Amino acid sequence: MMRIGVGTRWMGPDRMIGWAVVLVAAVAGGPPAGRAEPSQRPNVLFIAIDDLRPALGCYGDSLAKTPNIDRLAGTGRQFLAAYCQQAVCGPSRTSLLTGRLPDNNRVWHNRQRFRLHEPDTVTLPQLFMRAGYRAESYGKVFSGTTAEEDPESWSAPAVLKAEGWRNYVDRSAAGDGKGPATEAADVDDEGYADGKLASLAIEALGRLRDGPFFLAVGFFKPHLPFNAPRQYWNLHDPAAFGAAETERTVGAAADAYPDHRELAGYAGMPRNEQVATDEARRLRQGYYACVSYVDAQVGRLLAALEEQGLADTTIVVLWGDHGYSLGEADHWCKATNFERDTRVPLMIRVPGMAAAGEPAAGLVEHVDIYPTLAELAGLEPPEEIDGRSLGPILRNPSAPGRPFALSQYARPWKPQAPRTMGYSLRSPTHRYTRWVDWADKRVVAEELYAYGRLPGRGDGPTPFVERTNVATDPVQRAELDRHRAALDGQLAERLRPSAAKPLAVVEPGKKKKKGRREPSSDDD
Repeated sequence: MMRIGVGTRWMGPDRMIGWAVVLVAAVAGGPPAGRAEPSQRPNVLFIAIDDLRPALGCYGDSLAKTPNIDRLAGTGRQFLAAYCQQAVCGPSRTSLLTGRLPDNNRVWHNRQRFRLHEPDTVTLPQLFMRAGYRAESYGKVFSGTTAEEDPESWSAPAVLKAEGWRNYVDRSAAGDGKGPATEAADVDDEGYADGKLASLAIEALGRLRDGPFFLAVGFFKPHLPFNAPRQYWNLHDPAAFGAAETERTVGAAADAYPDHRELAGYAGMPRNEQVATDEARRLRQGYYACVSYVDAQVGRLLAALEEQGLADTTIVVLWGDHGYSLGEADHWCKATNFERDTRVPLMIRVPGMAAAGEPAAGLVEHVDIYPTLAELAGLEPPEEIDGRSLGPILRNPSAPGRPFALSQYARPWKPQAPRTMGYSLRSPTHRYTRWVDWADKRVVAEELYAYGRLPGRGDGPTPFVERTNVATDPVQRAELDRHRAALDGQLAERLRPSAAKPLAVVEPGKKKKKGRREPSSDDD
């Protein structure tokens, strides 16, 4: 009998051989291992992080203090040019978890529900559950509110937040709504929700260790408010956070910038989000403090995986639901088609993978995660998903990615049908965005931004700040035409006719007349 992992647990030959069959088939490039028994399939630890741009040391961000996630990247496959389908929480997560583009599942807003249009959708955890896995969810995985959860996806009710989990240690700070944008309480890790969440997930690992399991853990930070234990604030020198490039993008389309202001909703923030230099520095310090805090919780979770003897039988996936802006180009938070909001951190670790630690430079999308995990576990994904497996890149980091990555955003930010839709293509050199009137499909505006290249390992999160829309520049005419044709092809190939049903909306919970309501992480 061979010992598996670094813990004290031993694995019998049946599970070990079954794991080898699946792993060799998926990572070494052999045939699908669809006949593997459930007990012989790999576990999946599925880690989501809210509002995380590539503010990580492994992505070249010198301000980041993220040793645990950096170590994960060093033992798996880090994707340098990964993009979400829509830069806001609910639609992005729905797209990833269904493997379908926003237009195809008709979710462009947090209040919209894919099952009200496509009730037979098989989500990623549901696929695993049907194959004999125990699928459990802790924290923010589908959404930040219980009304937007998807019970069909889990073997037990999802745990969004347990009793007593709050955004603020100072409970008087929030009042009847959102409190200050930052808090640095002198508490231990469990003083805030993500520390409690990590402890709960570690308990779940111990209970699920006999597998196979699909364990989803969704951390809440660094979503606003930027609240974290003081020790993580102390890791970052406020003087290191200089002024961002705050000049608004020249020639951007009227719909390019968000039509709602998330930061402005917090106490003390100006309605126009034109924050003073010192306040901007504190906000940036708070964001990075939250990233360090989450990194510590990821480290606890990965250490528990090792201690339980599960590391060598568990696929680990870590992803951010979308990117984030910290004042660059006069923009805070997300909700655009710009590079900083659509680019995400993504890493996948498969035990025994070739060239572990070598990053992949090719373009990939969130919807590619679904078929990748299905392939790794020897499962057959539904025909209607829109992603393609990253198996070739897991086998060889130099394998090519997509020719283009597709994102989109609807305006206005409301649950009803959009007025305009902005479709955006990231190519290896440019970003092309087309704003279309939703009713008649007329083109209202175009944007073209010349980056010159894809992001590299040492770039950090913000080298590609859109300064000028060059769509009308004669020098860029050939690129404009090329990207126009490419978007036409992507939309024709990948979008399906919408179901002939009205948009279905989940109404947000009403505030109680008395007492305080703790704002959810999905209020924006």
